[in-house]
Amino acid sequence: MTTPLTGWRDHPERWSELAFAETTDDGDADDAHHAAREAVLRLLLADRRDSDAGFLRYLLAQEIRLHEVLDSYADSLGLAALLLNEHGDAADVWQLSEAKYTNFDTSIGLSAFLLFPAGVTATLEHVERGDHPARAEVLADLREHLADDPDLERDRPARLAGLREYYSG
Repeated sequence: MTTPLTGWRDHPERWSELAFAETTDDGDADDAHHAAREAVLRLLLADRRDSDAGFLRYLLAQEIRLHEVLDSYADSLGLAALLLNEHGDAADVWQLSEAKYTNFDTSIGLSAFLLFPAGVTATLEHVERGDHPARAEVLADLREHLADDPDLERDRPARLAGLREYYSG
């Protein structure tokens, strides 16, 4: 069955059409492809597949680039982070952490529980064993979030469902 996502899933050479492309409008930074990227993220919300992981990482990277110049928070970043988190790969903690701390507004706007893509235990073990340059900083941050939110693991499924509902509405 052909879906609107087929043209993206089956043609990664087209992904550049969704890449961050800085523009200025009345002196304010913007992204020429933001609306198209957000539309694709909404399609993925309705039809995300495990095979979309690389595409989701690419889309989140573009959202991070946008937010590096936007200096605010747009829901498209949260949606991209949610979709990548749902993939469940602990290795995505690095990119999700980068997304959360792209700027001051993203650090507040992006939910901290999204930093645990494989759940609390598996994500912490991945970071503890990792050799990523930001390992110590990310590990301290994850532990701080857990200290502030001890019910994170238990409440994670309901929080993910709540975010899905928010973005679906």
